Amino acid sequence: MSNRLILVVGLALLAAAPATLEAQAERIDSPFRWREKGFRVGLFGGHHAGNRGRLEFAQGPTNVAGARMRVRASSPLSLELGATYGAADRWTLDVLDPAGPMVVDTVAAGWLRADLGAQIGLTGARTWNGIHPYGLIGGGFVFGVDEGASEFLADQALEPFRYDISTAPHIFVGLGFEIFPTETIGIGFEARDYLVRVTSPDGFLFGTTLDLFEASGAPAPQGSVWGHNPEFSISIWYYF
Repeated sequence: MSNRLILVVGLALLAAAPATLEAQAERIDSPFRWREKGFRVGLFGGHHAGNRGRLEFAQGPTNVAGARMRVRASSPLSLELGATYGAADRWTLDVLDPAGPMVVDTVAAGWLRADLGAQIGLTGARTWNGIHPYGLIGGGFVFGVDEGASEFLADQALEPFRYDISTAPHIFVGLGFEIFPTETIGIGFEARDYLVRVTSPDGFLFGTTLDLFEASGAPAPQGSVWGHNPEFSISIWYYF
């Protein structure tokens, strides 16, 4: 074989090498895919397993709905701002009965929750086999709205025994995952635990009231207590 032919064959092989390498790269089968879009807004609905507390006077379980916005701050981290509404109810207690606290009425106890938190992608900004798993952490406040008044507590002298949500702080942690039917639509499934502070009505802490609790064997109330409130939701996200 002449030197000229060897040179031609060598040049042909060099020219074909990039295409061959590119074809091999395209055949690499990775379960991870990068998500280009990071800013999204979404609507969600779910169920909040409200914790009425040891004396069962706080807001109870309810269906919830709300809206959230998330913006990617880094590969694993997105910041979240959200608002949630729940049309719950609460039980009115007669704590002055010698036999012990007893439920005498049920009234509305709607609430609005404001959340500020962080989503931490367990696979960064990538999906794994089309799924994006993540953790959640944050906090905020619960505000009482649309709260009803019990006829049992209509007497002004019983006003100190009326519970209201007022403005209650909370913190939360959670886990979730998201799937993507299209490049701009995501469907998320989440489980969160909201740790909410519940404050007892002033009347529950009067000396005479505490004596009645003790005499009846009922658990004594605390000035305030933090309770677990699991919440499960499904979200629809739109990515920009």
